[in-house]
Amino acid sequence: MISVLGSTGKYILQPSLLDKHKLTLEWLSAIALWKREISFFQKVLDQNAGNSDAVEFKKDVDHFQNLIIYYDGELIDLLRKKLREHEHKLAQMLQSEKESDTEYYEEHKGIMAELDSFQTAFHTFKNGFFNFIERGFSAY
Repeated sequence: MISVLGSTGKYILQPSLLDKHKLTLEWLSAIALWKREISFFQKVLDQNAGNSDAVEFKKDVDHFQNLIIYYDGELIDLLRKKLREHEHKLAQMLQSEKESDTEYYEEHKGIMAELDSFQTAFHTFKNGFFNFIERGFSAY
């Protein structure tokens, strides 16, 4: 496999491929951060889960626990896998010098839309989680 940025003596005919590569690397970095954040949120939830016996509090704990399990155990890993496979396809395109593969471009649009959607959902999750923690337990 060749490196997108490596010195191979070959020229990239589609400058937009470098942009797609850079964007994919940025998303991979974001995914690494999301994994760390999820780990932190799990620790905070674990520390506070037993602080109230109120039914609403327990429902909120369950809600956030389910989201953490889903994000950490399934969704984030799936997104990372898709991005890595996407990068592998880019390297194959460059190796075979088929840089005008329209399937790759369509796949890229779909993956980017999926990541944007998840980023929005994760932002909403974080806001809700922080509000839950900041409210403290007096609200229950």
